[in-house]
Amino acid sequence: MLKENILRLVNRNDLSITGVEKVISFSPNEVNLMALDCEIKIIGKELQTIKLDEENGDLVLSGVIDSIKWSNKKEKQSLLKRIFK
Repeated sequence: MLKENILRLVNRNDLSITGVEKVISFSPNEVNLMALDCEIKIIGKELQTIKLDEENGDLVLSGVIDSIKWSNKKEKQSLLKRIFK
């Protein structure tokens, strides 16, 4: 089964994302999540979860979306490697 990320943003207020593997953190101003091969950070105001379907990887948010940023999935490092960077 081919998985893909699909983002749909309507009027900066409603955001739907598919391919979500894990929500890392959530606050009314920032959402961090893992989606397939990347980390996605959503910045906004009054962010609320409308739907989270972990089995299918679907997330729907509402609020004012200011930015969406993708970054490569970070490799896990041991505590010592992070300390002695």
